[in-house]
Amino acid sequence: MLARAGRRAPRVALLAHTARLVGPGPLWRDGRQRRRHGFPGLAARNEVYRRIWREAAADLGADFHDLGRGFVEVRRGRRSARIFQQVTTIDDPVTMRMALDKPLVDRLLVAAGVNTAEPVESVFGDPRPAIELLQRVGRCVVKPASGTGGGEGVTADVRDRADLLHARLRAARFDDVLLTEPHASGPLYRLLLLAGELLDVIVDRPPHVVGDGRSTVEELIAAENRRRMDAAGEAGLELLELDLDTALTLRRAGLALRARPAEGREVAVKSVTNDRRLEDSHTYRAEVHPEVLRQVAAAQRALGLRLVGIDVIAPRIDRPLAETGGVVIEVNGTPGIHRHYQVAERGAATPVALPILEYVLG
Repeated sequence: MLARAGRRAPRVALLAHTARLVGPGPLWRDGRQRRRHGFPGLAARNEVYRRIWREAAADLGADFHDLGRGFVEVRRGRRSARIFQQVTTIDDPVTMRMALDKPLVDRLLVAAGVNTAEPVESVFGDPRPAIELLQRVGRCVVKPASGTGGGEGVTADVRDRADLLHARLRAARFDDVLLTEPHASGPLYRLLLLAGELLDVIVDRPPHVVGDGRSTVEELIAAENRRRMDAAGEAGLELLELDLDTALTLRRAGLALRARPAEGREVAVKSVTNDRRLEDSHTYRAEVHPEVLRQVAAAQRALGLRLVGIDVIAPRIDRPLAETGGVVIEVNGTPGIHRHYQVAERGAATPVALPILEYVLG
């Protein structure tokens, strides 16, 4: 019935369920903050990338021109390149669009021998395949099958049938075809590759807030969001949203938004890593096992992408994925390179825009 009713019915049902979990007051205040500030907005995102490309151009001795509305042009000698935010001309539009089709990507990865989470595909109106998977593995991730990025519509660590059905409501806002996969344990590693060369690795954990002994969890989340707004995008391009993923994460920890964590206590407020704090993201300088490198190189070749961000969830990447239970969960054809700059150790971040721009300019 919900599928026939269109997109509005899943959204209304999801809002009602989330309000029951977190309370209507916090949900209303969260929405008001977003409507009032409109963060991050295109202006903040454009400025973050304008700075990244301007600094890379200066390091290469190239001329930088801001064309406005997120577009820049870089010239060096007879060569020039136009870039929009993180989107370059390195890969063709069809290949980049293909990378957004998660079921197709997964089939290509499996055929290439890459360790994946092996998601189960189902239409919104038939949850039976997803329910059967949950009963078999105990913990699942639900996501839209295509057309999204940045963790939109993704709910992680789903553990019971009711939450699974509501996670499907959330994902159905973006696509009628949904994916359910076993929940993988460990932090998320983003490996950025260009033409087969590993440029950088960052390691993320889900977003946390830190108690001060006085503030509620809701107030700590609001304070983190104010920090991001005050930094105009430099402390993150998304706000922490009170959504189903937040509600389930807090419930598993036995906490509510009104709880007041002790001073210094870290509280995870999401299971999906996309909206992590700067302090939750680090440049990874340790060993990457050759077998992990072989896996991500195979993933890159399978999709035919030259610039690609490959997301791996594993307890560690200095051991083979088959040994640790690690999996490749995402292949990004337009990877957000700002993530490699917005890390805890800003001064030691890898300037990945430099080799990318060098490659674009030939």
